[in-house]
Amino acid sequence: MTASALPLAPSHSRIVQLDGLRAIAVLAVFAQHALKAPLWMGVDLFFVLSGFLISGILLDRKDRGQSYFRYFYARRARRILPPYLLLMVVSSLLFGLAWAQHWYWYAFFATNIGDALNQSGHDSLNVLWSLAVEEQFYIVWPFVILLVPERLLGYVAAALIVLVPVLRAVATPWFDSFWPIYYLTPFRMDLLATGALLAVAVRRNRQALEPFKWLAVLGFFAALAVLAWLHLHFPRFRAANTPLSNAGLYSVSLVLCTSVVVIALQSKGIVKRLLCNPVLVYIGTISYTIYLIHLSVLYVLWPLHLNRYLSAGCALAITLAYASITWFAFEKRLIFGARGKNQAQVSAHVPGHAPAQAQTHAPSGGSVARAGTAPQSRA
Repeated sequence: MTASALPLAPSHSRIVQLDGLRAIAVLAVFAQHALKAPLWMGVDLFFVLSGFLISGILLDRKDRGQSYFRYFYARRARRILPPYLLLMVVSSLLFGLAWAQHWYWYAFFATNIGDALNQSGHDSLNVLWSLAVEEQFYIVWPFVILLVPERLLGYVAAALIVLVPVLRAVATPWFDSFWPIYYLTPFRMDLLATGALLAVAVRRNRQALEPFKWLAVLGFFAALAVLAWLHLHFPRFRAANTPLSNAGLYSVSLVLCTSVVVIALQSKGIVKRLLCNPVLVYIGTISYTIYLIHLSVLYVLWPLHLNRYLSAGCALAITLAYASITWFAFEKRLIFGARGKNQAQVSAHVPGHAPAQAQTHAPSGGSVARAGTAPQSRA
């Protein structure tokens, strides 16, 4: 990996490109919901990013040998809880307290289980399923990194990448639809493990991914072609709930998302300039709150029966305004403390290099509407 591939701030190593990548992922999720675009892979990209960023943070803290759990969970709470609680207040004011009937799923970050059991509140809160997947990952993964020697961690991640698709195929007959496979954490761990494997590789050798750059480009276009072909010729393949669809489709998405992350990490020239564009970097910085609120905004606008593109444009403007207000009102200060007033942006850090209070949460994308249903159904 060349020096130009990873811009370094004076105080800490940063990968600004990943902020741009977060922006692309959250805009894909928004387009999926607002325009019914077949961009459900945005959520998978968020999972790979989370695995990469969180594993890097945990490995750094493990090396320091102090405040491992306290540091990690305190930072996660400061980043995740305030916007989450505000969303619950806003949702209650807009759509009522239907979620309170199943309050325990929301209180314990287990809405993915609730959704799999069809026990959830207003559909605008369905985006929380993927946040629940990440929270459950946060419970288990810190112990894995603490207890497993770093030299073996890559093998653990690789084993998950291989075994989880097999688990999806084996588990298919257990369910009447593909939704539990889509929602439940054990069936999504290959994406998070892929991010962890990339973090271990970069941490050991910052040039480790350089030989795979063109393979990643090939993997990206090949996976994109497969997904496009399936969408055009077998649009209900994802909802088929067969061992092949459950095991294979998400593995193709994994190749796509992994390739994108590798390309971003190795990016130069026009790709690097695109991902480091200030607008994309800013959207990536506030992407967590964009993700949380965008579906609620859409559910407010959909009853107005506006033109689809006008509705999407209005929703995007309102969503960006809301996320910007909350970012400058309290999120920034909670993340950076007193320095938040002067901190211009947040970026991912290179695993193996101490972050200067970097934002590490990669917000999960929303889920997709159930096949054959209207936008007002499960999102």
